[in-house]
Amino acid sequence: MEVIVINSEAFELLKKEMFCLIKQAVAEVLNEKKNAENSDWITIKEAQKLLPYKSKTTWQKFRDSGDIKFSKSKNGRFILYSRKSIIEYLNKNKVGF
Repeated sequence: MEVIVINSEAFELLKKEMFCLIKQAVAEVLNEKKNAENSDWITIKEAQKLLPYKSKTTWQKFRDSGDIKFSKSKNGRFILYSRKSIIEYLNKNKVGF
C-alpha cells in the first residue's frame, strides 16, 4: 500500500476543491431534475404515477380516444404523454365525495 503525505495547507486546499466539485455536481443534478419536472412530456412510468392504470390496453384507449395527448417516435416504439393533458383529464373526471 502506498501512503501519500501532504502538508495541512495542501490538504485544506484539496478539501476546498473537492467541496466545490461536489457542490457543482449536485447543482447540475438538481437543475436537470427541475428541468425534467417542468417538462410537459413524460414517459409511461411517470404517467402511471399520475394516472395509475397499468394496462397497456387502457393507455391505448386513452390515445385512441384523444383523452390524453401523446407523441410517438418516428419508429413508433417510444411514446411520451402530456403531463398537462393527464392533469386535465383527472380534473374533468373528478368524482366528488
